[in-house]
Amino acid sequence: MVEVIHYQGRGHMEPEHVNNALTAETGRRGGLTRAARQSAEERRALARHAARARWHPQETQAAREKAQEITYLIK
Repeated sequence: MVEVIHYQGRGHMEPEHVNNALTAETGRRGGLTRAARQSAEERRALARHAARARWHPQETQAAREKAQEITYLIK
């Protein structure tokens, strides 16, 4: 028996709609402000997490669910 694995392309990363220029500018300024408040180590950790989520979405989802379960058990 041969198992066929379907890989999801990068199409899932495309926005469903195009934002207008004002919304994009507001988001960009917010991101710059957030980055200015973070240390280099925090920015590096967020970038690492984003890259892993982009290229290994199933592993990231599993880690997120495990973290939520642990958080629930702690409460």
